[in-house]
Amino acid sequence: MELTREEIKEKVIKLIHNFIPELQDAELDESSIINTDTNIDSLSLIMLITKVESTFNIRIPRKQWTEINTLGELLDKIEALR
Repeated sequence: MELTREEIKEKVIKLIHNFIPELQDAELDESSIINTDTNIDSLSLIMLITKVESTFNIRIPRKQWTEINTLGELLDKIEALR
């Protein structure tokens, strides 16, 4: 069954909350800058992207990671690769 963008977003936000516990109560939307607004360090970002890849069964080329700044851009990338 094909997931909607909203369902993908909910899953990704859940992953972010799991990797960054201090953001449990944070409101994240598509304009949230995930690598600065979320105070995520580079190792946590790598772990998050790896988890996103396994959750959605996709592969984001490492050179494209730097192009992903916002939650919306991450969702775009997931949708493009599915």
